[in-house]
Amino acid sequence: MEKSIGVCGCICSECRIYNKSCDGCHAIKGNACWLDEVGLDICDFYECAMIKNGIEHCGKCNEIPCNKFWENKNPKWTEEQHRKIVEERVKMLKVLD
Repeated sequence: MEKSIGVCGCICSECRIYNKSCDGCHAIKGNACWLDEVGLDICDFYECAMIKNGIEHCGKCNEIPCNKFWENKNPKWTEEQHRKIVEERVKMLKVLD
């Protein structure tokens, strides 16, 4: 299967619900299943990149990694785990076409 990479650098195609109830953030236009859990109407990464700035993903933004990357931390992750994940996503996004 080809990788489906989200606006923020998450690999959508590695998610347990991909191709079941979700086809990735581009297909669902930022209306992720977890939005209710965090009190959002649309993914803040999707809204910023696609809607406000008209870019396909955060890697095309000069401000990467912005505060969104640092503020959106899974509470189960340590600070070190979070920093590593952000760095990996930023690196991957910067090399995308």
